[in-house]
Amino acid sequence: MRRKPTRFLRVARRVAEAIGEEDCLLAGGLAVMAHGFVRGTRDVDLITRLPLPEAQERLGRRGLRTRLHRGNPLEGDFPCLKGESEGVPFDVLPQIVPVHWDAAPAVGARDGDGLRVVPLGDLLALKIKAGGVRDLMDAAVLVRLHPDTEAQARALATAYSALDRFEIWLHDPRTQAQARAEASFESRRSKRRRPARR
Repeated sequence: MRRKPTRFLRVARRVAEAIGEEDCLLAGGLAVMAHGFVRGTRDVDLITRLPLPEAQERLGRRGLRTRLHRGNPLEGDFPCLKGESEGVPFDVLPQIVPVHWDAAPAVGARDGDGLRVVPLGDLLALKIKAGGVRDLMDAAVLVRLHPDTEAQARALATAYSALDRFEIWLHDPRTQAQARAEASFESRRSKRRRPARR
């Protein structure tokens, strides 16, 4: 049985509530999981449409201390706010790619919970633009799980000069095996949820 990363989601909710649920979206590993590729993560990532100093002020008012990390976009490292809550590191990133805020689905919804996740197409753009090994692997597995996104992902990889590296992950047998395993797990899980026919 797979366990939900409840402590990570609790931290994500706390950060989102502090910034304003309408002004931030879940990104990073938790967003990858929300779109079907369950994998480990060490932190919570959110993006905000607010200027980072304003997001930092809102977080501070709720007792969440952060520091501004300047980053170097030429090395795939973007400016962000870095903090920690309940022993879980979190990053709040600026909107580095266009995001369809109105299309952001809710994640882990309960009692009107306002935590929303970056839409799949925008998550692919974030991952491919970041261009790290984990980012490109995440994007490749997501494309294998959602084949209708392949043309968009290839166009993004071309635009961000990452097509060669992305193609390696897209055709890697480990990526394909991971996507098959995730799809098989989801298929078994959905069959268990269906009521028995009488």
